[in-house]
Amino acid sequence: MKQSSFYLKNLSGFDAWARQFLETRPWEKRTVFVSVFSGWEDGLPELIRRLTMMLPNAVIVGCTTAGEIMSGYLSEHTAILNFMFFETTDVRLFPIDFSDTPPEEAAASLVESLKDEKVVGVELIMSKNDERTHRFLAGLRPLAPGAKVFGGVAGSTGTSGQYVMAGERELHHGAVAVAFIGEKLRIHVDTSLGWRPLGPSFCITKMDGDNVIRELDGSPPKDIYQKYLGLTREDINEGNLLFPLCTERNGTLVMRLPSECTEDGALAIHGDCREGEHVRLAYGDPSRILDASYNSRIDIMSFEPEAILLFNCVSRRIFLRKDTNQELQPFRDIAPNAGLYVLGEICRDEAGNVTLLNMAMVTASFREGPQGESQGRTLSLAPRTKKLTDMMKLVQCLANFVAITSAESEIANEQLVQLASIDRLTGLYNRGEIESILRRELLQHRRRDGVLSAIMIDLDDFKNVNDTFGHAVGDDTLRWSAEAIRKAIRRSDAAGRWGGEEFFVILPYTPLEAAAGVAERIRASLDAGHMLPDGNSITGSFGVAQFPKSGDYMRFYRQLDEALYRAKQDGKNRVCVANEE
Repeated sequence: MKQSSFYLKNLSGFDAWARQFLETRPWEKRTVFVSVFSGWEDGLPELIRRLTMMLPNAVIVGCTTAGEIMSGYLSEHTAILNFMFFETTDVRLFPIDFSDTPPEEAAASLVESLKDEKVVGVELIMSKNDERTHRFLAGLRPLAPGAKVFGGVAGSTGTSGQYVMAGERELHHGAVAVAFIGEKLRIHVDTSLGWRPLGPSFCITKMDGDNVIRELDGSPPKDIYQKYLGLTREDINEGNLLFPLCTERNGTLVMRLPSECTEDGALAIHGDCREGEHVRLAYGDPSRILDASYNSRIDIMSFEPEAILLFNCVSRRIFLRKDTNQELQPFRDIAPNAGLYVLGEICRDEAGNVTLLNMAMVTASFREGPQGESQGRTLSLAPRTKKLTDMMKLVQCLANFVAITSAESEIANEQLVQLASIDRLTGLYNRGEIESILRRELLQHRRRDGVLSAIMIDLDDFKNVNDTFGHAVGDDTLRWSAEAIRKAIRRSDAAGRWGGEEFFVILPYTPLEAAAGVAERIRASLDAGHMLPDGNSITGSFGVAQFPKSGDYMRFYRQLDEALYRAKQDGKNRVCVANEE
């Protein structure tokens, strides 16, 4: 395959460029895929109309941008014409209009259209970053497991707004999907970030849909920006906010950038969030951003690409200012490259989820031939040496200061949290912490329609242990019992000391029958284990219940108490299961 890129400063230069381009005839016997990344929000349709007349058999897509990229340099208010010529790959275009089809149906239709094909990758360019976009992306999870997905949300630099084009069809509420199908094609996708978490964690306690955060820890999220950054509602609504919220999903740090602050302090965000998720503020670190770009070239170079597409967040450009081209520099000599600045980046994670990112750069590298055919090209892997501009030096010093002080504060806070949340005698969670964990787990499981069970444990005749053998033996018995509980549960479960000789165990995603099995395992371990000075073992009575579908907390606690009471009444040293609704 081959990639060639050209840029036009204005539409009047098209004819001269076209005459020169047609003389080379690079498309003969090849599949031609043309991407038009344009800062001309009014002139894009006419440009694509002319390209369609010139190359009627080519697959042509286009979109508005917040800046264009070509050969490792930023270009503004131009049109980048990027041509990819494939030898053996089939390129198919799918216009998607949410005005005609609900997002879930559109996603299902695209998946169905590609299910019997050898899909190597799918490029997506969305017209908007809204709830329909997230519903569409969520519906793409069933795509073939090995298929790469990459792209972004069209940008805008003017007043006409962003849109995408599938051929000459203009889409203001939808997407363009391009499927790459072929046995010889290989695609490598890489993601760079460079933003770092800052300050404490906050729980999302109330959402409106997927895009509006109503409450963080029960308060308007605007208060967080006001308290920690001194930013007002007006500051947030200016549109150049560079302090996103961040959360961790599947082991990956995901940024969520506020786009608007309402009068009541709610935040509309670029991307989706979920009730029960924990978020933190984040800040940009110039050196980490640039180093991430330089480090990604190592993987890209080893892939030996023949072409590279870049989808870069406009916030990175706003943040880096005059150092923007430093981030693009590593791609200049690897392979022909072109791309755009977007309002959200699209990437598929290892679990198959197609996610909308913020503050990131996504690169898609293509190779149609086998590795080892890079024609002897050798590139330096020397580290970045160019210095930051004076303004970025200042920002970097502040970023270093924040990173060090944050790390020191986090260590201190972790120690304080541990002291505040752990029962010192048993090492299990204390009553307050286990109740907090239960509330969080119930919030998660209600949202995901999951099941959750719990076990209430009361050591039998424990008062007699203290009275007969003394509190030292009693404390040793409590510690041994806590260790038996800990060994019998999973890492995803949580156990705490409920008070005195009572324990509480939370079992996420565990139905009632399985929870009863865990309780029986703990009971048997107690009965067969720790020996008291008189030769007897300590035993326990167990109550087991599953959180009711009605969502009634008090009923849940009552079921556990009633089951535990029956275990005591029926002779102790036994497991009793609550009656299901």
